[in-house]
Amino acid sequence: MNKHLVIFEPSGLKISVDSSKTILDAAREVGLHILADCGGIGSCGKCKIIVQPPSMPTERDAQHIQSEELQQGFRLACQHVVEEPIRVLVPYQLEDVKILSEGVSRKWDIDKYQEGHYGIAFDLGTTTIAAYLMDLVNGVQIAQISSLNPQTAFGEDVMSRIAYAIRQEDGIHLLRNTILKEINRLVMVLYETADLDPSALTRISVVGNTAMNHLFLGTEVRPLAFAPYTPTVKEAVTMRGVDINLNINPNCEVYVAPNIAGFVGGDTVAFILSQQLDSVKDVVLGIDIGTNGEIVLATDGQLFCCSAAAGPAFEGATIFQGMRGQNGAIEHFQIHGIDDIPEISVIGNANPQGICGSAIIDIVAELRRIRILDQNGRMQKVSKRVIEDADHGLSYVVVDSEEAKEEKRIIFTQRDVRQIQLAKAAIQAGTMLLLKSLEISRGDIARVLLAGAFGNYINPISATAIGLLPQIDVSKIVPVGNAAGEGAKGLLLSSESRRHADHIIESVHYIELASHSDFQKTFIESIKLP
Repeated sequence: MNKHLVIFEPSGLKISVDSSKTILDAAREVGLHILADCGGIGSCGKCKIIVQPPSMPTERDAQHIQSEELQQGFRLACQHVVEEPIRVLVPYQLEDVKILSEGVSRKWDIDKYQEGHYGIAFDLGTTTIAAYLMDLVNGVQIAQISSLNPQTAFGEDVMSRIAYAIRQEDGIHLLRNTILKEINRLVMVLYETADLDPSALTRISVVGNTAMNHLFLGTEVRPLAFAPYTPTVKEAVTMRGVDINLNINPNCEVYVAPNIAGFVGGDTVAFILSQQLDSVKDVVLGIDIGTNGEIVLATDGQLFCCSAAAGPAFEGATIFQGMRGQNGAIEHFQIHGIDDIPEISVIGNANPQGICGSAIIDIVAELRRIRILDQNGRMQKVSKRVIEDADHGLSYVVVDSEEAKEEKRIIFTQRDVRQIQLAKAAIQAGTMLLLKSLEISRGDIARVLLAGAFGNYINPISATAIGLLPQIDVSKIVPVGNAAGEGAKGLLLSSESRRHADHIIESVHYIELASHSDFQKTFIESIKLP
């Protein structure tokens, strides 16, 4: 089979690939991260690149790319095979994504070590990886680093990656090797930054959702794709660095946190640990508003949890001009009058390129407040900023290219509204069913703890306004940062915490929403906007 050269710009990376490979395949093989939220099946439209010489547009290209961009050579990387030598421009790189790696710290009962022992705690998020270099002697954090999870090239959410692992020969090995390579890189960067002897690496701890833990271990993921979604591995796993191809000190201990259920994993265990949720007396609700949407309800020493499949809409994945929180992303939005130009803030003070999750919630809340959206989420043509877009129907103009003197018009479509309604309904329904299980009303909630990067950046007023969070006094809503990362530190530092984690997975009450008799009814009711 013929091979053709692909040159990626502006990185300058080059690779020769078979003519059966797509541009997205070539990018994956060379280690270049191109957004592919759907896993490369052409349904999300996020893998936009510019191809020179341009190939003929496909039907999928036409569905997801505006006509003027098609003329400029924009194509979907997953839809075009490499039939000749080409040059590919990747317009938006991922290295500048705004990633939260700090959590609200707590003190841990650390193990006793002699001088010169260090460890690294990893939080393997679906989208991001956070790594913390710790002194095991005194529990002090020495350095930290964050990066995008390179598995995003195989799909934005865990189900896309599980599907890839199942349908592709050696798919799970490719996904595992991708994450192990990145972990090795982060380990080396941390040790070089701190100027430490690699032999001093004594232990690594790893927390992640159930799918991420399985993909890290290279364990069979097929059971996670089908009901009853039983994890292949539930207990904590301890191994050696050599088992994860660790380049420095292959004899160090590697600890992987236990999983609670098919979609509630070690990151939720770490969240519970770091916030000591199994010892609270008041009613405390803990929510990680991510793709999986883990929810924990704690009261009087009892723990109840569920996973609400919100999908990647809050990360911009299914939104027409949505994007991650990187330079050029609109992160906050406010409007005063129904026809007024909105006030926006953009990450990096750059020209706006799209909308990230925090602003997406602001937009829905504000459009509902000024009645551009009705309770059912239907867009009303009551403002000059609501237009009939040729490709997307009724849409709200967030940024007008003429009035803002910008190159790009940014709109929020009726379909975008629907995507957010479905995502927030999953979280809202999960929260309501947990409260109902304990016969607790929202007025009984003492605190709502928002974990993860997204929870740290959203406006709680907007989140409560659309029903994503319970409509309570916003002073009770507390962002706790990367609580899973903080729990990963505890699991690294403390054998007592590791024993505690084993106890948590045995004592927590897991509720499977998909089989709950009231889920469908509650979910449908939650689609409405307050």
